[in-house]
Amino acid sequence: MSPEKSKKYAIMIIAVFCLIIVTGIGNFRAQQLAVNLTGDRVTHAIDLAAAELNLEKLQELIQSHDEKGMYYEELRSDLIRIKTDHELENIYILYKDESSKEKFYIADARQDDDPMHIMPGQLLERSSSAIENTLKGKVVHDVYYTTSLGEMVSSYQGIKDSNGKTIAVIAGDVQAGSFTQFLFLTRYVQMGIIAVSLILIGCVSLIGKKRLKN
Repeated sequence: MSPEKSKKYAIMIIAVFCLIIVTGIGNFRAQQLAVNLTGDRVTHAIDLAAAELNLEKLQELIQSHDEKGMYYEELRSDLIRIKTDHELENIYILYKDESSKEKFYIADARQDDDPMHIMPGQLLERSSSAIENTLKGKVVHDVYYTTSLGEMVSSYQGIKDSNGKTIAVIAGDVQAGSFTQFLFLTRYVQMGIIAVSLILIGCVSLIGKKRLKN
């Protein structure tokens, strides 16, 4: 292989390698953008839901787990409305029992006939660091993870009593998969346009060199 051909192959390999790196960085940034945008949406939703809570009635519901009570129906109605308005996967409220240290659900925004609907007093089988940190009074937003339902982004907010103690957590989930895929597709289209443009420039340059030689 001549030195000139070796140089051309080396340039092509470097160009392809750079393209792969740029694409990878672009995809990472696209995912971060998707998390931030969907995270803002779910955070705003739970802020609204938390602002509408009746703290005194919520504390009574924590003690009674009364699903027949008027406030439980009112609470569920508010959560379902906010979930629908903001196109969320779910909004739910849970609390930590101080004696047993277990966490129990109070309400969620899924319909009654949904198999994943959560009943008052239902045990949270597995906690997460996000829930634990929220119970400790920390701010936890834009948590990205993957489940059987797809890519999700969640935000959490502590519910405090009149003494400032966190007595419960309100959380919201939103699916981020479709938004992430849209941003990935946009990135791939952009990179494809750049790659085609570079190839065309290379072809034009080669044709120009051949004409000059002739």
